[in-house]
Amino acid sequence: MLKIVIIGTKGIPNTYGGFEAFAQQISQRLAAIGYQVSVYQPHQSNKCLPPLNGVSRVPVKEYRFIPKNIGRIVYNFKSLTLACRQKPHVVICCGHSPALFFPFFPKSFRKRIVVNMDGLEWRRTKWGFFGKTVLRITEWLAIKFTKNIVADSKAIQQYISDRYKKQSTYIAYGSETPTLALKKTSLERFGIEPKNFGLVIARIEPENGIEQAIRAFSSLEKPLVIIGSTDTYYAKMLLKKYSQNPHILFAGAIYDIELLCTLRHFCRVYFHGHSVGGTNPSLLDAMAAGCTIIAHNNPFNNETLGSGGLYFSDPESLNKAIQKLWYANPLSLERLANINRNKIAKQYSWYGVTNRYRELIKTIAYA
Repeated sequence: MLKIVIIGTKGIPNTYGGFEAFAQQISQRLAAIGYQVSVYQPHQSNKCLPPLNGVSRVPVKEYRFIPKNIGRIVYNFKSLTLACRQKPHVVICCGHSPALFFPFFPKSFRKRIVVNMDGLEWRRTKWGFFGKTVLRITEWLAIKFTKNIVADSKAIQQYISDRYKKQSTYIAYGSETPTLALKKTSLERFGIEPKNFGLVIARIEPENGIEQAIRAFSSLEKPLVIIGSTDTYYAKMLLKKYSQNPHILFAGAIYDIELLCTLRHFCRVYFHGHSVGGTNPSLLDAMAAGCTIIAHNNPFNNETLGSGGLYFSDPESLNKAIQKLWYANPLSLERLANINRNKIAKQYSWYGVTNRYRELIKTIAYA
């Protein structure tokens, strides 16, 4: 039985973001076909955590008195140390931050590490000079000290090839067409009507275009629901600035899958403003739900969404795109929805993603 360890996330079940959704999907699917899978996650103690659908959840003790960024570094080091001791066949490392410590581990261990590079993390505006520098260093260390690199988009794969002259394996994130019950009554808590509101589901960070969306929907007097945690400095700033705006609703973080599916299904326009990153999980989920999507115009979104939506690059093009989709005839909207659903089934299914990871795992484990 092949032993697989997944590190670099906040653990499962997913209550945070893309890598956590990835870890949950991949771990459970691998466990279901006979792999012994462990997901490491930060915890306040070393006490055992109950397994989740056949997946072991391994606590890595965190210390609250340590500043958040330092705590993350400590967590990465402890995760690598524990994984090295357990001697798994393959370690799937979500993100390249743990690569800061790769040089201190033996080559026999490093050759079993698969690094999913994610997007160009160092380009995010939330990082200062020091943060950007560290992230660029860990990106370089990941490329240099392990040969098993996964790019979640072809644009990222091309970036790795151009910048580092190194081959990587292309494996995107996944999604699936929702089959949960959709309840219009769930919208009542938000005071919105079916097909009469815009929707954003994202971390409220500058590079995700949230304020652009707020300004556009406000100027057009269209309601916008924003799903995302408001506990960051930037989110609090936007909340203070726009909380009294009658067209804008900050709904906070929501992890109820049924409710999220309902919101996606009944929104008129789904806004995807992410400007940095590879294949974005929230965009895939919107496509799978058949949303009518407006996305920031960049190579990552173009690759994923293709002809399944409209794009914007400035306030004027965003306003035009919102108006065009808001007043489009139902047949045009259904055509876009079908394009997206078909693309998810053919290119971005979790079944297909899992099979590609299985192939990579076997190649490494039996090398």
